Amino acid sequence: MPEGRYLVRGQDSERVLIVQELDAPRPQRRGRRRARPVAPGEPEQVPITRVTVTGVSVEDAAAGAAWLKQTLADRERSAQELRDATRIVNRALSALRAEARDPLVQEIGVTKALAIRLGHGTGDELADGRWTEASQLPRPQAGRLDDVEPQSRVAAVLAGRDHVHPAETLMLRARLDAQQGRDAEARYGLRAARAALEAEPGPRRDQLLEELAAIEEKLGYAASQ
Repeated sequence: MPEGRYLVRGQDSERVLIVQELDAPRPQRRGRRRARPVAPGEPEQVPITRVTVTGVSVEDAAAGAAWLKQTLADRERSAQELRDATRIVNRALSALRAEARDPLVQEIGVTKALAIRLGHGTGDELADGRWTEASQLPRPQAGRLDDVEPQSRVAAVLAGRDHVHPAETLMLRARLDAQQGRDAEARYGLRAARAALEAEPGPRRDQLLEELAAIEEKLGYAASQ
């Protein structure tokens, strides 16, 4: 995502998204067409992007410290702060993907971050990637990925004994769209998943239909929508 400061308007609030690329070798220019020899050695450094999403305004450092203490003490409240910030970043990435016509621009999640911090600071501090006080949060669990068995489904797909049904990809995308507040995209995705199951039933059709119905129910989308 391009470096800069972006004003984010919500229904009843304004935030700022600050994107900075930390010190690291810049990627090679795209003009290079020829391969070049490389010697074995340590991996090269890669650019790291630091993203800051501002929150509510506070009167002074004491008020900021009180807010931070209360937020850290409330697990749901701190989780909501992370969800709100992630949604803002993904809104920007969605716009970048659409404008660049590049489907490989992907959303982010807190489980992929190198570090996650909650804190408070002045406007100048935050704009420079600094803070008055902050706490680094433990990385959230990666979810079901931890339970994936590489030698089961993954091996079967790679060996050609199984394949990922288009509906599976569409359902996962719909769930992500719903999580990011893109309700229209989620509805269309679920419709497309159901249509894919009708067009290509496959051996796992019944299982996938059950999963689809569960997602529709959880997200509040009727199958007839």
